[in-house]
Amino acid sequence: MFQRIWPALVLAALAGAWGIIPVIVREVNLSSAQLAASRIWLATVFQFAVLALWRGIRVPATSRRSIILSGLLLPLHWFTFFQAIETTRVLVALVLVFVAAPAMSVAATRVLGEPLALLTGLGVLGGFVGAAIAVDPSNGATTAGVLWALASGLLLAAMLLNVKPGAADLGAVRFGAWQGLVASLVTLPWAASAVTDVDGDIGLVLFLGIGLTGISGLIYLGTMHRVPVSTLSSTMYVEPMAAVIAAWLLLDEDPGARGWLGIALVVGFGIMVGWRNERAARVAGEIGAGV
Repeated sequence: MFQRIWPALVLAALAGAWGIIPVIVREVNLSSAQLAASRIWLATVFQFAVLALWRGIRVPATSRRSIILSGLLLPLHWFTFFQAIETTRVLVALVLVFVAAPAMSVAATRVLGEPLALLTGLGVLGGFVGAAIAVDPSNGATTAGVLWALASGLLLAAMLLNVKPGAADLGAVRFGAWQGLVASLVTLPWAASAVTDVDGDIGLVLFLGIGLTGISGLIYLGTMHRVPVSTLSSTMYVEPMAAVIAAWLLLDEDPGARGWLGIALVVGFGIMVGWRNERAARVAGEIGAGV
């Protein structure tokens, strides 16, 4: 039994750990661009070190367009995400960004030609309703923060839709490292300025870049294929819940009843979309196999 449940437990633990990222963003005295660049550089150096140990460093012959596009989208996503955290409540930022995950199901019908089930569409709509409830102007939501979070969510959806075929072609670790190389080149000026400005925050920056991005990313990539899509989707939603709890305990951001209701709807409908999509894929596979 443990062999069946340990991958889900590992993924849930990683998502819970990622919930501390907004607290780090608030605590570190670097700009959003500098922090995003530092995270990218530290994670990329770590990933290429792992590839070197595996003797896997070779220039990809395929998926180069996907690598370049993802390498451009990644720093933009992290920059807008950090800007959202800096300019509005953590609850608002996380809820709006994570609405993008089920919204990818809608985008996939156009981009990847995947079918859209009725329950999936209703789940996406329910997620947006939850986000609208959570975004309460009277409790700290700002126009700038909402716009940054929406931009981050859209960039995340675009990036993941682009990563999906590239990672399937090259392997997730190899694709991620080369994507990081492109992102590192783009963010070089901000990474260089962060070296002189980091001061006493170097421990937190190293923890974010190596621990919460490089090491945890490899663990995630090595574990995610061991669980069904529905389980992967469910564990992913531990992150916004953990982030809201961390902000409540460490940053004194009380979500309030409306905030808890909004995030509960986003998480619940997001999980429903994941389970519904997996069931649809399984049924399609059985039909294709003549079961």
